Amino acid sequence: MGFKVVAEDALRQLERDLMAYGCAVEQLPAGELNSCGWRVRFQAPSGHHFELYADKEYTGKWGLNDVNPEAWPRDLKGMAAVRFDHALMYGDELPATYDLFTKVLGFYLADKVLDENGTRVAQFLSLSSEAHDVAFIHHPEKGRLHHVSFHLETWEDLLRAADLISMIDTSIDIGPARHGLTHGKTIYFFDPSGNRNEVFCGGDYNYPDHRPVTWTTDQLGKAIFYHDRILNYGFMTRLW
Repeated sequence: MGFKVVAEDALRQLERDLMAYGCAVEQLPAGELNSCGWRVRFQAPSGHHFELYADKEYTGKWGLNDVNPEAWPRDLKGMAAVRFDHALMYGDELPATYDLFTKVLGFYLADKVLDENGTRVAQFLSLSSEAHDVAFIHHPEKGRLHHVSFHLETWEDLLRAADLISMIDTSIDIGPARHGLTHGKTIYFFDPSGNRNEVFCGGDYNYPDHRPVTWTTDQLGKAIFYHDRILNYGFMTRLW
């Protein structure tokens, strides 16, 4: 997973900050990834690899013109996702991963899940006003992926996405539904490679001075599937 930083000076400073924090850092050259400048790769304590970059070919919103843009492109196809939204990772060492993302990278805690002992077993982190930009759930194995998510604008767009999923007989995991955590509307489905994808709309807005929202594990069913309020074993355990 990669994050864009505001400028090359900021990228170099973050590279130094990561090394000072004890992270192994790798530089990847410009052009090695299509239309992208040089990148900084590092591994979080959870076992996941992340990249930072400053330069990327600019296309604008949906590839529209910067001057007098139309409302949307006329050639949109499929679900017409606006952008990448977030990813949910599973791994161990959640406290150390939290410290890295908040103390070095500037994220803040938007939502959390606490177990019966008050231990944080899930953390939803934001770098913007979005519900979350990346999330981590405790798991004994490092570096596991639960899903990647793409943003749609409205509930109607989400229902249309559900129709498309049925039209092409794509395997659906859950939804359309609503989360308790983040309050976002959602559909989960599997692509032909078997990866779990989500299309997501709505959800809470956040600011760094907001207090984190807390859910407890005895209400985890409602936190994940607000309407059903029942945990889906396959949804929780099918990872990559």
